Amino acid sequence: MYCPGCATRLDQIAAFCPQCGRDLQSLMDRMDLESVGSGGGLAVPWQGRQVLMGLVLVGIAFLVISGGTVILERLGAGLAWGAWLGSHAIGLVILGTVCLLGQNHGRLSLAAFGLRRPRTSWPLALFLAGAALSISIGFTALYALAMKPLGIDLLLPPDVPKEVVFNGYAAVWTFEALAGWTPLTEEIFFRGFVMPGLVARWGVVGAAVGSAIIFSLFHLHPGVIVPIFFTGLLLAALYHVTGSLWPPVIAHAAQNTVALLAIIYGG
Repeated sequence: MYCPGCATRLDQIAAFCPQCGRDLQSLMDRMDLESVGSGGGLAVPWQGRQVLMGLVLVGIAFLVISGGTVILERLGAGLAWGAWLGSHAIGLVILGTVCLLGQNHGRLSLAAFGLRRPRTSWPLALFLAGAALSISIGFTALYALAMKPLGIDLLLPPDVPKEVVFNGYAAVWTFEALAGWTPLTEEIFFRGFVMPGLVARWGVVGAAVGSAIIFSLFHLHPGVIVPIFFTGLLLAALYHVTGSLWPPVIAHAAQNTVALLAIIYGG
C-alpha cells in the first residue's frame, strides 16, 4: 500500500503516514484492506460507486460534446476546430468529474491519481514507456494487416482526414490538444481514477481489464476497439509497475504524436 498523500510505501498498516502525517484511518474504514493490499498499492478513497457516477457523467458529456462538434463542422468551423474544442471540453469535464468524486473528506490528493514520481527510477520508467509504445504501435499495425483480408471496412481503423490538423504552424495547437491535453486528461480518468477505483472489488488484473474495456468503448469506432483495448492494458500495466501516471501519459502522448505525424505526412 502507498500513502495517497505523498506516495510513501507503507509496509505496515498505520493510522497515519509516517512521512507526511496523512490520516489513513478514514481510508482504511472505506476500503477492503486485504483486497487493496493485494492490488499493488492502488489504494484510493473512492470505489465502484464513484467510478460508475464518473463514467455516467463523462459519457453523457462525451456524447453532448461530440454532437456539438458535428454541428460546428456543419456550420463551417472545420474539423480542426471541432477536434481542438471537443478535446479541451471533454478534458475539462474529466478534470471536474475526478475532482468532484475523488475527494477524501473535502481534500484532493494529486498523488492519489498517480501524479507522483515513479517508484522505479526515471530511466527505467521511460524505458518501459518506450517499450509499451512500441508494442502498442506494433500490435495496431498487425491488427490492421490481419483485418484487411476480411474485407470488412468496419473492422479496420478509420482513415483520419488531414483536415483534423490545423494548417501550417497552427498545427502546433492540434498537437497541444490531441498529443498533450487529451493523453493527460484521459490517463487521469481511465488509469488514475477508473482503474484504482475498481481494484478493491476486482483486483489489479480485473481493474486493468475493466478500465481497458471502458477506454476502448469510449472511442466508439469498432475498428479501434481491439487495438485500443490492448493499448489500455499496456498503459494499465505500466501504471501498476511504475506506480506513477507519468509514464502512461508519456507513452500515450507519444502514440498520439506518431498518429498525428502519420496523418500529416502519410498521404
